[in-house]
Amino acid sequence: MASQLDWSSVCFDRASREPLADQLAAAIEARVATGLLPEGAHLPTTRELAAALGINRGAVQGAYSKLARQGLLVSRVGSGTIVRGLAPEPSDFDPVALLSRRALQVAGEATPPLPEGLVADFSKLTPDERFFPVEDFTRTLTEAWRRRKDLWQYAPPLGLSELREEIARRLADHGVLRSADEIVVTSGAQQGLDLLFRTFTDPGDAVATESPTYSGALALARFSGVEIVPLPVGPEGPDASPLFGRRVKLVYLMPERQNPTGITTTELRRTALLEAAAAAGALVIEDGYEEPESGLAPLAARDPVRAIWLGTLSKDLVPGFRIGWIAAPAAVIERLARVKRTSDFQTPLPLQAAVAEFLRAGSDRKARASRALDVEARRIAAARALRMHLPELSWWGGEVGNALFWLHLPRGASGRRVAEAAAARGVGVAPGADFDPRGEDPPNLRLSVSRVDKRQVDSGIRLLAEALRAVVSQSGIRAMPVV
Repeated sequence: MASQLDWSSVCFDRASREPLADQLAAAIEARVATGLLPEGAHLPTTRELAAALGINRGAVQGAYSKLARQGLLVSRVGSGTIVRGLAPEPSDFDPVALLSRRALQVAGEATPPLPEGLVADFSKLTPDERFFPVEDFTRTLTEAWRRRKDLWQYAPPLGLSELREEIARRLADHGVLRSADEIVVTSGAQQGLDLLFRTFTDPGDAVATESPTYSGALALARFSGVEIVPLPVGPEGPDASPLFGRRVKLVYLMPERQNPTGITTTELRRTALLEAAAAAGALVIEDGYEEPESGLAPLAARDPVRAIWLGTLSKDLVPGFRIGWIAAPAAVIERLARVKRTSDFQTPLPLQAAVAEFLRAGSDRKARASRALDVEARRIAAARALRMHLPELSWWGGEVGNALFWLHLPRGASGRRVAEAAAARGVGVAPGADFDPRGEDPPNLRLSVSRVDKRQVDSGIRLLAEALRAVVSQSGIRAMPVV
């Protein structure tokens, strides 16, 4: 039924240049907006409304057509013209307001942006891809695609068997005895660490980490909502005493050339850490991002039931390949594989096959040996430059073959402010705050010479010294660190 609205109140300005159709459309729209014509109301036929208003029927048809194009009216066969109603005003919707509490714990990129005219970047702990045999690996990868159609399908749950066999062989060289069925291939060590957190922790559980420690592990711990128990790192490795008298789910450790300090944990500390972890009822995650070179037995070799190995090829190949693995008892691996399938069916099979062939040929160790010579030259240059330009500072790491230097700044200095001042001078360094479990800003910097050009080392550290002294002067700091 057509609306019983009194249309006689509609007035037209016949002297206006505005067409009657547009004037009528405006009048109808105003009545809809005020509720006089509610949603679902039937309008008169064009003939009826034209007669009631004393205007041409074509003007009414024009008004109806205009409002239909705007979505305000709809014409239906057998039902006539019906009011659809005004579209609701768009509300101020902020999807960020829906973020989970866990997501809010993930900090943004904290490292200060580096200028285009970069002098030296000591902030990255990644291999220099110039030493990687790209052409050889590309041929291997292409051959894998061409010859093996089985690589075009889904992978076995644990990853390609031939790659897991090669990984097991490599681990055995270091005393970590695992079969291929006790290894799951992951998309990088970071995914492996994520799987371990998701599989073994609930919000509120306690997880122990070295302090300072790898920033990616801290980000995962915060995202998981666990309680972080810091294990202070000293020259001999992390202190196990915070584990005494409490229950902990996971203990995350890097015994070889720990990131960020470069410290290698001593024999006594390794024994103490395993004993304390056992008393706390914890599973130990040994991050083997560095291949063991100290000659000390890995934790996963000492206690294969409690300690699991988290490995990666990012340091020996290139980070972009994202090949990592977890080696653990079969019951743990089976659970991890279940969790992995909830978000990632597989790490790309052709890449796994190519890496397996690469490992069999020993090509990764050849690339590593070639790169090690260059890293050692950079390390020597960095140690010399630090003694020359920053003689008042001490550091951990920086011994033969170690690309990491953990600098101890004057007490009270902000590592983040020094990093920002260095970035302004074209030098990248990582502030201690990036690695601090408590989120504090300690007086430390991490320098890595894994990628910086040897010719840039001296000038980069000279500019870093300028940045440090500027921050110290502005802060009124006098005392130098004693370590």
